[in-house]
Amino acid sequence: MSERESMTDVNRRCTRCGGAVTRQFVRVFGASNRVHGCLDCLTRQRLADGEAAERAAADRAGSDWR
Repeated sequence: MSERESMTDVNRRCTRCGGAVTRQFVRVFGASNRVHGCLDCLTRQRLADGEAAERAAADRAGSDWR
């Protein structure tokens, strides 16, 4: 694995909570190379329902999530 590739993987973050996510997680649950929810801030059911791919769902959570 090249240095550039490993740096990209390290910088992948959930836009809702800032948690680190893998490239595969983004590919499966995200949209447009972004993920708006992860296992740290969404239940598995909400992930399965597609909430991690929806920016609007992250906005509804509000800034007081933490």
